[in-house]
Amino acid sequence: MTSSIFPPLPAPTLCAEPAARAAPASFRCAQLAFRDADEHAEALAAWDQRYEQLTRGRFAGHVTETWVDDVQVFRERTNQMVFQSGRAWPGACILGLIVASGGDAAFHDHSLPAGTGFAFGAPGDFSLRAPRDFDVIGIAVPAALLRDDPDDRAEGPLPAILPAVLSDSPALRRLGTLALAFLDAVEGGATAVFDRPEVRRALVSSLLVGVDAVFAGGGSQEVARSARQPGAQAGSRLIGQPVLSLRSRTRLVERAREHLHAQREVPVTVAELCAALGVSRRTLQYSFQEILGVSPVQFLRALRLNGVRRELRRTTPDERVADVAARWGFWHPSQFSADYRRMFGERPSETARRER
Repeated sequence: MTSSIFPPLPAPTLCAEPAARAAPASFRCAQLAFRDADEHAEALAAWDQRYEQLTRGRFAGHVTETWVDDVQVFRERTNQMVFQSGRAWPGACILGLIVASGGDAAFHDHSLPAGTGFAFGAPGDFSLRAPRDFDVIGIAVPAALLRDDPDDRAEGPLPAILPAVLSDSPALRRLGTLALAFLDAVEGGATAVFDRPEVRRALVSSLLVGVDAVFAGGGSQEVARSARQPGAQAGSRLIGQPVLSLRSRTRLVERAREHLHAQREVPVTVAELCAALGVSRRTLQYSFQEILGVSPVQFLRALRLNGVRRELRRTTPDERVADVAARWGFWHPSQFSADYRRMFGERPSETARRER
């Protein structure tokens, strides 16, 4: 039985060769269609999976897989009930978001309705019962990118993402909206913009901030207690709380602003800013929120929008607004236009026309 949400299977299409985990390209993507659950299970690069079809009827599966530098973002759609088990690539921390479902899924035997999610980390084993008409997004991040202490790169413990179910929350919805917009762009063929390193940096930074926000906001429930790592709190990463005086936080924000203004011609991500300052993302977040009343992400977005505006004021008639925006890490045209208009009270095209 073929679900009505699935169009006829297209021929497989590749944006580039599927990425190998050992040496991922800067940006690669693939869109594949399958008539067999075993073949579908083998689609994700570097994962070791097994799928068992549990309901009768012809299987139809679709996979969109991307690698953005070291981060893997993918979407899977299946029409039959399937039991999935296996392991992600070594060192990966995974967050899954359920977009649509013909019934409740189950992650390690815990119910997962549409709009919820799940997470797990090293060693990466998982089990998931996917119902009919299942649509799920996965974000797989190297654990090293989620270290809370930037000086703890080699010998310290990896951040612990326990097997957990994630309830519906504003943070989970925001992350889902971001991931869906990105994958919709890929599936629509709008991939050239991701050849730009500044766009990839901005996207990866936004994904990492989104993952952090999901766990910082709570709403997670630990599952599979045997997988719990020593010292970890249920359903969350190992995160050290910053202990800084008001003077120290003020000085940290001043250093951040000085660094960003010195690098104002180059879009800087939150991860790069943390590395330059030698602090964790959580410490930077608290300091910006208390001193400026905005998050580092909001501050960086404002600087990037101002950078676009400066360029638009001196651009030539033959240069497209989209190209200028991409140089500053904006890859989603409608979102960029909305952000720009909220910031400056006019559309980017109006700025360019007036200055010309």
